[in-house]
Amino acid sequence: MKRLMLFGLLTFGSFSAHAQVSFSQPLDATECSNTFFKALLEEDSNALNNVLANDFSIISFDGRQIDRDMLAQAVAQGYITVETGMLSGSRTRNYGDVGVVTGTWNVKGKIESNGFQNEVTYTVVAVKKGGNWKVATVQLTPVQ
Repeated sequence: MKRLMLFGLLTFGSFSAHAQVSFSQPLDATECSNTFFKALLEEDSNALNNVLANDFSIISFDGRQIDRDMLAQAVAQGYITVETGMLSGSRTRNYGDVGVVTGTWNVKGKIESNGFQNEVTYTVVAVKKGGNWKVATVQLTPVQ
């Protein structure tokens, strides 16, 4: 059931749009990754769209790949509410204009009216392109 819920989060989940007055570009890969998760927690589709690379993809635990457009569409539809999301154990490895951020995300929320709570390990690859840091890909794997 947890797998189904997490897959729903990644495939069909969306986050209600909130107007954002300003967006501050992340200064490094760590801040870029944190901005991504903060946008999910705050259900801020504007910040999410600002931090995602044009060729962004997220890979769910079952290997399904979801592209930027699919995630953006899901965000616009409002199916998911993230109530809490705590990052821990974050580690960043920098390779010039590429950063790999790993850690654990303990997330609780609802997909439509169905509640979920999962602890997942994550890998975020952030890239610096045109002077701005963007999230290129994310992989989430549930902790068993």
